[in-house]
Amino acid sequence: MTQTLKNLAKKLPQPLPEILNAIFNFLLKLKIIILEKIPFTNEQKKKYWLTHIYQEHNFSARERIFLSIARFCHVNRPIEGYYFEFGCHGGNTMKMAYNHFRFLFNWDYVAFDSFEGLPEIQEIDKQEIWKKSKLKTDENEFRSMMIKHGIPPEKLILVKGFYDESLDEKLKNKLLPKKAAAIYIDCDLYTSTVPVLEFIKDFLQKGTIIVFDDWNCFHADPEKGERRAFKEFREKYPTLQFEEFISTHEAKSFVFLGELNK
Repeated sequence: MTQTLKNLAKKLPQPLPEILNAIFNFLLKLKIIILEKIPFTNEQKKKYWLTHIYQEHNFSARERIFLSIARFCHVNRPIEGYYFEFGCHGGNTMKMAYNHFRFLFNWDYVAFDSFEGLPEIQEIDKQEIWKKSKLKTDENEFRSMMIKHGIPPEKLILVKGFYDESLDEKLKNKLLPKKAAAIYIDCDLYTSTVPVLEFIKDFLQKGTIIVFDDWNCFHADPEKGERRAFKEFREKYPTLQFEEFISTHEAKSFVFLGELNK
């Protein structure tokens, strides 16, 4: 939220941007002073830091990604089609996508999720943070949250199922020929990301942005997780050309440039 306000402040006439920026910096310092000076218990300090500093940093980093996508697609308009999101637990990123895309683009929002949490964790994906059925949001609860947030029901599509089963030719033919404008992959696991990449291949158009939310999981090991899946995908389809886009402490994104010889 702070980053969004900063971006809005830049559009105001001088000297308001400088004044507001000074206020934002003061508020950040005030949070730190509160943390250090008020006689909280250690547990209270931890809770305060997690809520007001750590989580806000994560939120701002994600907002930076979605605002950057909005700017890129607006500058390079028209880029029309779908916003695909693979892994929708909690609904926060889908809400954020709608917040920043709805004013510029008439996209449809497609949520792909098992709505049963993570699948059985295979050997290649074993890590302490991943457990079967973790990160579960009920399908009806998710739909209700999105509609309550303002996404029109006719613009929202939910695809339920584990990806190795749900992402089939029947679904692909149902969604085509419309292409994807932006694709957010929050699959966490290598075994989940592989079928996602295979599925989205036919939805890529010049300018499609692909975001890997968990790019730096598994200690940023290139032989693990989303990194490995994307590496293998590019090796399998060497004519597909990608350019690096925006990165954060957690995520990395790419722009699809097109296919060689086309």
